[in-house]
Amino acid sequence: MGECRSENTCETEKSCDRAESQHEEEGCTMAEDLLCLAKSAKHDLLKEKMKALLEAKIGKKLDQVAAAAVDAVLAHLQHTVAQKQACKQYKENLMAAFKS
Repeated sequence: MGECRSENTCETEKSCDRAESQHEEEGCTMAEDLLCLAKSAKHDLLKEKMKALLEAKIGKKLDQVAAAAVDAVLAHLQHTVAQKQACKQYKENLMAAFKS
């Protein structure tokens, strides 16, 4: 039974997603896949813990930032709709002028 390839280090998602055909031993592939899965779970857990800490420390400030961004997006959308309506009205008025 050969040794696992050291180049599969789980540093990127692509290294975790390597096809089994690139590995010499099925057991090696399973072991590497489990290591990748464990590292991914650790990163996911760390991310969730960071989210919880950020919420506790600056959640209210982030709520204000999010609200400001949402207000800006909604204002932009309203402006875009108003522009489209004005353009449509202009085209209708122009066609009416040509028809009369």
